[in-house]
Amino acid sequence: MDRQVTVAVGFPVRDEVLEAIGRVDPRVRVVHLPGIARPGAPGAGADEWKQQLAGADVLFGPTSIPREFIEAAPNLRWFQVINAGVDRLAQEGLLDRGFVVTNVSGLVAVSIAEWVMGTALMLAKNLHQAVRAQGERRWSAWRVGELAGQTMGIAGLGAIGRETARRARAFDMRVIASRRTAAPGAADPDCDEVVGYDDLARLLRESDYLVLCVPLTAETHHLIGARELAMMKPTATLVNIARGAVVDQEALIAALRQGTIAAAALDVFDPEPLPAESPLWGMENVIMTPHISGSIEGYGRRSAELFVENLGRFVSGEKLMNVVDPGLGY
Repeated sequence: MDRQVTVAVGFPVRDEVLEAIGRVDPRVRVVHLPGIARPGAPGAGADEWKQQLAGADVLFGPTSIPREFIEAAPNLRWFQVINAGVDRLAQEGLLDRGFVVTNVSGLVAVSIAEWVMGTALMLAKNLHQAVRAQGERRWSAWRVGELAGQTMGIAGLGAIGRETARRARAFDMRVIASRRTAAPGAADPDCDEVVGYDDLARLLRESDYLVLCVPLTAETHHLIGARELAMMKPTATLVNIARGAVVDQEALIAALRQGTIAAAALDVFDPEPLPAESPLWGMENVIMTPHISGSIEGYGRRSAELFVENLGRFVSGEKLMNVVDPGLGY
């Protein structure tokens, strides 16, 4: 590549990040447009941003950048998003517009896997109830469960699913996972057994903890509904760190109320933010966090480091990391 490469950074970053991007190659020109990810913020107007985007070859930013700004870059060849999931781009038909999309898959897989194990431990030991009892100054003893010997089912053996499997095995749990490409009897170093996506019923029947790690696509929308929840053990826990719409939320609420399953640990919801009137807020058998399982300190730095490495590959004509398959949606 001999010509100049214009990189538009579409979210707020520090000057040192912009400088690091500019140092990748003398041909790189950096344009900082922090307002396009939040158009209502003070600063330059939409028309000026679109003028700047008109010459952009590369866009670096969140999937929340409005469609109008992405379409204002007719020469765009590559969009590096700072998210793992690209479901919003897929829903708006932006995955097959002629530019490559890469994500940050795996960037915070360890943090999310730790969240899964942390909530599993909280539920097994009833620590969420202990916190409530402490707040009420109430002395109340109970028996606790163990993770050892329990079965963790993992739907989606990507980066997050694999890190979760490794940690579950360290707790002496049996791990059974599903992935799209699994062959019958497939072996995996991090799992006791791997099955295909078409064998979800086995995960539902056998799991004490069912962890959802799949991307949100047309295929996985409401993957877990009333029928699937009814197939689970009444002592089972559903853990969702995927996307809220992977689960039929009303069916989940009903299953938790009726004792169809025992508990849920949820970091994602449909919609987000979760409305204040949702029954989930008041359920004692639910642990909830506001989509923060991967919100680690240094997230921006890590995503920038990945982008800088990928940008070096881009200007050198090398294969990019974490390329999204438009057909699969991840």
